[in-house]
Amino acid sequence: MGTLVYVGANVGDSLGRVASNFDRVYAFEPDPEMFERLFQRYGQDKKFTLVNAACSLEDGEANFYITGNRVASSLGDGIQEFKDFHGYNAEVIKEITVKTINLAKYLKEEGVDVIHLYYSDCQGSDLNVLKTLKEWVDAGNIGELFLETHSEKQNIYHGLENKLSGFKELLSENFDLVHASLGCHHGRIVTEENIPPEDPEFDCYWRLKGEDPGVGESLTA
Repeated sequence: MGTLVYVGANVGDSLGRVASNFDRVYAFEPDPEMFERLFQRYGQDKKFTLVNAACSLEDGEANFYITGNRVASSLGDGIQEFKDFHGYNAEVIKEITVKTINLAKYLKEEGVDVIHLYYSDCQGSDLNVLKTLKEWVDAGNIGELFLETHSEKQNIYHGLENKLSGFKELLSENFDLVHASLGCHHGRIVTEENIPPEDPEFDCYWRLKGEDPGVGESLTA
């Protein structure tokens, strides 16, 4: 069955839809209120390791911007255009200090050699966190990735670079970008060439070259 690593689990709705396919699950959520609900749902299941921290480039602490919708909360404050996008309710309602961890360091300490599905939904930090896993990327020790990705048009969060070009630079040698799922269009699946340039964010499904499709292929934004 294998190992799932899920960064930005929120209260665990999307996590619950994929976790049954794995016998080892690591899930990370920095917002303490969302984490409490996450723990209530999954904390008694021994296959889950739940961590109340933001994955980032290094261990420490950082400001965390909590938004009204609780799903756009981030280590960076969102630009105003994104906050106003389709009535998204992404205005910051409070700032807190959260623990940050270097994901690669944490997984090594846990003895995780292979990640079968890597799911990242951490609102602008996705590329930074993935960079910490370069050793796994270069060795082909990740089977599938489902990654929140931002358009080339502009950064959505101040101080966080999360554009598709950055993911392609890191992944393209060993992974194929199979498709994107458009959250602005009810999860519609498209090829890279058909991603609407006006969409500020979308999710990209990558698969290790030569690997058969797995759970990740059915995921949608």
